[in-house]
Amino acid sequence: MKNYLALIFVFCFYSGTIAQTAKSETSGSAILEKLHWIIERSDMDKVRSEFQKICNDNNFSSLVLGLKDGIYKGATPFDDFDYKHEVVFEIKNGKMISIDYDEIHRDGHAKQHDEEYGKNMLQSGTTPAIAYPKYESGMLKKQNFNEIDAVSGASYSLYRFKLVILYAMLNSGEL
Repeated sequence: MKNYLALIFVFCFYSGTIAQTAKSETSGSAILEKLHWIIERSDMDKVRSEFQKICNDNNFSSLVLGLKDGIYKGATPFDDFDYKHEVVFEIKNGKMISIDYDEIHRDGHAKQHDEEYGKNMLQSGTTPAIAYPKYESGMLKKQNFNEIDAVSGASYSLYRFKLVILYAMLNSGEL
């Protein structure tokens, strides 16, 4: 009889552990971290398709209209180049009224104000100082990150921008 009780205990323990593991892999933060690494380590075709698929599969909204009034803050994990993508935006009367996005290096400097980085990136057609304000103004105008046009040479930045907005929504309990 003791053996059966021990067997039942072991079965219940492992079942709970497996269920908890499955649950944690499907939590909002785990899903966003998966998206983060897809953006950082995949070609743009995969980023486009996987980002949209994962958002659709998990009912992640690209709309900010209707969010509760308040200040929203989000940040991704550091990427392979030691940058963390950060956003702060304000919702008032259900509409985004301000937004500030940048990529901050582990040492504290921001890409948007890094002149040397900007000079190097200009060869691709743009710089963070040009692209990020366009993404911010597009978000304020459209209120939907899926309706923002990519800036040539800053497609990955657009997906990082979208992702960090999702992190901010998750942090506030709105995702």
